[in-house]
Amino acid sequence: MFFILLLGVFLRLTFINKAEGLWNDEYVSWMISATPFNQGFWNEVFKQCHMPLYYLYLKPFSGCSDLILRLTSLVPSVIAIWIMYLIGKEYSKKTGIFAASITSVLSFLVYYAQEVRFYSILFLFSAFTLFYTIRLLKENNIKNLSGYIISSLLIIFTHILGIIFVFLNTLYILYKYKKLTKVFIIWFSIISLALLPLFINIMAQLPSSQWWGKFSYTNILFLFSDYLSPILTNNVNAPPIFFYNIKYALWITIPTVIGILGVVFAIKNNKGVTVAAFLYIVALSILAASGKIVFITKYSIETLPIIILLLSVGFTRTNKFGLILFALFISFHLASFFTPYYVTKIYRSEGHRIVGEILNHRNPEKIIYTYYAPDRFKRYYKDNVKEFYVSKVNRFEYKNSPVKILDNINNGEIFSIVFLDSVSFLDEDYLKKYKNNIPEMFATFSHIRNALVDELENNYKIISVDVSGSWTVITAKK
Repeated sequence: MFFILLLGVFLRLTFINKAEGLWNDEYVSWMISATPFNQGFWNEVFKQCHMPLYYLYLKPFSGCSDLILRLTSLVPSVIAIWIMYLIGKEYSKKTGIFAASITSVLSFLVYYAQEVRFYSILFLFSAFTLFYTIRLLKENNIKNLSGYIISSLLIIFTHILGIIFVFLNTLYILYKYKKLTKVFIIWFSIISLALLPLFINIMAQLPSSQWWGKFSYTNILFLFSDYLSPILTNNVNAPPIFFYNIKYALWITIPTVIGILGVVFAIKNNKGVTVAAFLYIVALSILAASGKIVFITKYSIETLPIIILLLSVGFTRTNKFGLILFALFISFHLASFFTPYYVTKIYRSEGHRIVGEILNHRNPEKIIYTYYAPDRFKRYYKDNVKEFYVSKVNRFEYKNSPVKILDNINNGEIFSIVFLDSVSFLDEDYLKKYKNNIPEMFATFSHIRNALVDELENNYKIISVDVSGSWTVITAKK
């Protein structure tokens, strides 16, 4: 176990200090956690579509560097390796070693061990919940019951959708132990009623905060390939076809097939937790199909400890054949470390430091931001200049006349306009042709960009056009 833990730490530390800085979701995590309690912390929390526990966890580290912030995800990810060993050990020591090894090298977990988001601690809480589920079904005592309730509450207060998983898992326990029904109904009812206003508020925000993608069958396929292969595809939104890049085909297919085989070998004697995980994925699929959320692999991370356990049990029960499958599975993940697309080498193209460094170099007198407001870049750009913006909040004010924001620029002033390319990449001909099939946010910010660029080219002196990652910064003089 020492060497398994050491390997897990090594993989999670490689390339952890990202030159691109925090990207949007990470920046939101930091920005909320850095807000003082008496200056709107809870207001910022309730604007989000996630629960508050992670922001409280991150708060003591909010004044730290990017590296320290990323280490707050690495630590629970390493602890989870040991917890998965204990879970597997409930079956056999060999199963425990398999579970810990898979957790140690699994690319999906390595990636989120470096992300300033709640998924790493959510996996840890989910592992604890699985551990106490197994222990509670073996021995109904106050220690195991308390462990299950506490770990379940940690899930609920970290991830709004986790309440669905906890509900399904609790139903399974009630089915197995009917004498626990009264206890579970009381605590679950109290928590549900207490969280109901927050749950309604968050569910109302989900459609507007998750506007960029549509549900398709590929989301389900990529869920398994993201969990089981070294290639992560559905971090933000899945491509429309499964084999979208032929050079990834073997890296995706072979480990995923091996993983599915392991799960199938183990289902027979683990039907309860398997059904709970399956129903949770079905519930998320229904929410995605109805337009409430975008189906992203990380949103179902509560099921991953179950999948890892099933893999480990399946490999254990098939003896030599299982050992071969286990070795192949681990080898694929380790071999991918030596490729340019290993998960810790993935370029964060929307990192905010990219913009900060461009602005620091160009040193404009004024700045106009599009899509994001200025506060999103204060971590990396702190010069005291006048700033204006067209954001998601005030976009309709400029939708019909984008160039009026240039009225804030005086003759002779040098200014920069910041564009996020990933939301403003459509030309006017495309917008007109497919206007009814384009998400409003893409259409609006593409139109705003097109109008501003056209105005600059015709009536201003363009000094520089800096394109880096997903950003374009145009510096011009009026």
